This record gives sequence, C-alpha cells and structure tokens, in this order.
Amino acid sequence: LFPPFQMVLQMEVVEFTPYVFQLLAQILEFRPEGAGLGEAYTSLFAPLLTPLLWERRGNVPALTRLLTAYLAKGASEIVLQLEGMLGVFQKLISSKANEAYAFDLLRGIVIYMSQEKVLPYMKQIFQILMMKLQAGKTPKYVGLVTHFFALFIGKFGSQVYMDQLNALQPGLGLMLMTQVWIPRLQQFSPTRLEAKTQVVGLTKLLCETPALLSDPNGQQIWGQALACAVKIVCSPESHLNSLSAEGNDDDVEIGYDATFSLLHFATRPSRDPFPEIADASTSLIQGVGLVSSSSPGQLTPILAQCLQDPKLRSGFDTLCQKAGVQL
Repeated sequence: LFPPFQMVLQMEVVEFTPYVFQLLAQILEFRPEGAGLGEAYTSLFAPLLTPLLWERRGNVPALTRLLTAYLAKGASEIVLQLEGMLGVFQKLISSKANEAYAFDLLRGIVIYMSQEKVLPYMKQIFQILMMKLQAGKTPKYVGLVTHFFALFIGKFGSQVYMDQLNALQPGLGLMLMTQVWIPRLQQFSPTRLEAKTQVVGLTKLLCETPALLSDPNGQQIWGQALACAVKIVCSPESHLNSLSAEGNDDDVEIGYDATFSLLHFATRPSRDPFPEIADASTSLIQGVGLVSSSSPGQLTPILAQCLQDPKLRSGFDTLCQKAGVQL
C-alpha cells in the first residue's frame, strides 16, 4: 500500500491525503508490539512535521492520530524529533478549532515518552497552557487542560506537577486546584477513559502530597479532591471500567466537515494510559487507607466535612467495604 500512498502525498492530492493519513495510522496501530516502526514509517516521519501539512484543516485530525500512533509504537525511535512534535503542539493549541488535537498529541507524548525526555520541555508547555487558560477559560478548554493535569500526575507524580507549576508562580498548583480543576469536576463528571485518568491522577495527588494536610486550607482542598474522585467512581454515567471504542470521545468530535471525513472502519482503538491499574476505585480507597494509617485520626474530621452528601458518604463506605479498608 505504501507506493500508492506515497504517490497521493507527493502529488499533494488534497482530497485524498486525510484518508491516506487515517489508513497509515490504522496500519501502524495494528503493528505488533515491540516490532518497531520499520523503514518505511521511519522515513515518512520527518516530512509529517512539515508546517504546510498542518495548515490544511482537513489534515489535522488524521495527522494527529498518525503522530500518536508513531509515539505508541516507536517513541524511542522518534525521540530526537520531540522538539518538532512540540512545535506542532504549539501551532495546534493556538487555534480554538484545533485545541483538542493539540491535547491528543500532548497526551501521547506524556504517555509514551520517558519522563527524563519530556521534563526539560514542561516549563514551556505549562506556560503555554496557563497563557491560554488566562486568555479564555472556556468549558471545553478547562475540560481538556484538567484531563491533562490528571494524566501528567498519573504518569509523573504529584510532586513533579506541583514543582513545575510553582516554579512558574508560587502557589499556582493549589490555585489551579481551587479555581479550575475542582470546580470543573464538581459541575461535570468525566466518562470512560478520562474518568479513570481523573481518578488515578487525583489518587496520586491525595496520597503523594502530604503538605496538603498540614494546614486547614490544604485540608479543605484535599477533602474536595477526594469528594470529586468518589463522585466519579460512584457515578453510573462515568462508565469507569468501559474502554469500548464507542466511548472514544476524540473520534466522536471529528464527525464530518468539508475537508475531513472519518473513515467508518478506521476508528481509533481506545488505549488505556494506565493498564497496570485494573481497578482505579480500589486503588483510590487503598491509597486513602495508607494516608489514614500514617496519620491516625487526622482524616476523620476531613472526611466528615467533605462527604456530607449522603450519597457520597454511602458510596465511599461501600468502596471501603469492597476494598477491605477500615478508616
């Protein structure tokens, strides 16, 4: 298939290039784990970062998916192109129409690239995210950025997240919790893969940030974060353990426009960023149990305050019973 694909790309047949990128992505996604990229895909990668390709709106969804497939199947082989990929991210995030694809790419980088390769660029990335948040706090952007916060913490840890943000502005990590992240989760419960990602990220935040419990303000934030996690776990709408392709929100948004049409049989398979965590709800409760045992009695008044809603309290108690945790 590569020769006809290459002909379409070389001749710049713009009507067909989005379909070619989708098919290239699907073929790569089905490549066996550990097989690497192969010569054809390796030689194709650098040209995919050409700015002109990303100028055409119809290319963006499929190209983003293709770059994510490259990361999933051969991140170590394209690590030298990380700056080029971050250049693409910066271009996409500047456009409201393409911000969802910018986060698709950024999540792929965080999931598949090693921490030591990604961290040197994170200060600049967080600066870009904060500037856009300051410029316009739309519900869609808040959803995307808080999803990324949870993923980042799940992969790299709570302390790294706090250190990165506080390096930009002292106290920024907690300010975002109280003004952006927690309010979003209080108003809207995420579903499927994002629901699991939020629970995993919040669990690490609750269990790896002991400084939160050192003063009343921090304790209030800790309690609110726990309440948000319990709300997600107990909500039947969250479909926490469902990872079906039908729940892949990224493809649902694409639909059809004059320049891009999603190939029906080329839908993207759902990829769990935390396959090592079989049950995020049990992990949450076990983590809270460890925090409680390390500071006996400290959590009792916090839990009483943050779980005043009878449904949340009942759900939390059921989770504790199921996980065999006594607080």
